[in-house]
Amino acid sequence: MASSTFSERHYTTKEVAELWNVSMETVRRYFRDEPGVLILGTRNGTGRKPTKTGRQRNPTEHLRIPESVLARFHEQRSAGWSFRKIKRARRSV
Repeated sequence: MASSTFSERHYTTKEVAELWNVSMETVRRYFRDEPGVLILGTRNGTGRKPTKTGRQRNPTEHLRIPESVLARFHEQRSAGWSFRKIKRARRSV
């Protein structure tokens, strides 16, 4: 039987952003194409009501990220993580 993420806790973009101290857009970028993530809404903004001035709103994707996907992503990212030395040009006096 395949494992299901149905009964798992699902995190919102905002919750993950607060946990990891990154922006909500960064979380969307990280998890947009990750298998198992639910995408609610559309990328192109179609089907949304226009604003009071008649302009179309910016498209918004609302993600729901299962706990197992969050853990898998974190493990994959932290396994290959290392300190990088930043080379700075020396200032000539």
